[in-house]
Order: sequence, then C-alpha cells, then structure tokens
Amino acid sequence: MKWKVLIAEDEEKIRTLLQLYLEKNDFAVILAKDGQEAIEQVKKHSPDVLVLDILMPKMSGIEVCEKLRKDHRYRDIPILYLSSLSEKKSIISSLELGGDDYVTKPFDPNELIARINANLRRIKGKNKKNTASQSYEKLTYQEIKIIELMEKGCTNKEIALKLSLTEGTVKVYNHILYQKLQVKNRTQAIVRAKELFVI
Repeated sequence: MKWKVLIAEDEEKIRTLLQLYLEKNDFAVILAKDGQEAIEQVKKHSPDVLVLDILMPKMSGIEVCEKLRKDHRYRDIPILYLSSLSEKKSIISSLELGGDDYVTKPFDPNELIARINANLRRIKGKNKKNTASQSYEKLTYQEIKIIELMEKGCTNKEIALKLSLTEGTVKVYNHILYQKLQVKNRTQAIVRAKELFVI
C-alpha cells in the first residue's frame, strides 16, 4: 500500500516538481493549490502526511494546520511546512502551532522526501507500539510478582528465595515473561511492563 502525501502549494511549478519526485519514490500524491482546497482534500482522502506551503491564498499553511489539529481525526497526521520564510522566529512559531517539520525554499526534493520518510517512520513506530500494547498476552499473578521484584533490582536467586521457587524455575519464568512482553532482556521487560501498566 502506498503512503498518501498531500501537497498544498500555490506555485504550480513547485507542485509539479514535488509530484514527480514523490511519485518516483512510490508515494500516492494528492494536490491542493490553496489552504481551503487542502482542508477539503484531507477530508476526502485522509492522507498519511501533509506538505503545506505557509503563504497560500484563502488560508495559510499555519491556519490549515491549526484547523486540522483541532479535529481528533487528523490530529496526528505529520505536517511539514514548506516556506520561503527562513527567519528563526517564523520557523519556531509555525512548529509550535502544530507542525512537525520545516523545509525552507529553495529546497532539495531529496531532502524533503527523506524528512517525509522520517515522519512516516515515527508514526509507523507509534502504531506498532499501540497495536503491541493491545495484543500482548496477559501475565499471570506469579509473573507479575517476578517482574515487580525485577524492578526492585532483585537477582534471580533473591526472587527465588522470596517466592519459594528454585533459581531454575525463575529463569524459565523470565523466558516466558520476555516472550509475552516481546522483549529480549530484563531492562526492556521492566520498561515494557510499565508502558502496559502491569507494574
């Protein structure tokens, strides 16, 4: 499945150039020539990422961003600004108003594509985390006790003593815990258990 990128840019030359580059890099491209059209296209196509020119007719890129950030359906779409405004103040304020990245004109299309990919990797990672947290296998009472003692810094030997188990049994439990939490070691297991509110 191709990632969908919306390009909102009032200069036709730049729109065409970006479309060519993005399609060459296997993206599905949606075009808008002003802020108003950008909002309409987002509602119609639900793109994965937006590239917004800041200075556009009808509605600026910043206004588009602010409007979309207020709608829970589009709150997490990565937004990259494309602008000839290169003063630090403009960059900072536009990012503070909800943008995720900022590319100044003139720009290298390859850099823009790299930044788009970086933002998409981030949301892919987020979604993976969310689905993993929904699909993890529930821990038993004993496994929760073990992970709680791990978090307190207890060794396998100490855990065995506290829970009246053999050290070998604790090691088996650890192995099962790592599998259920989809991690490779103790530290990761503790972090994961905290993320899932197990401990």
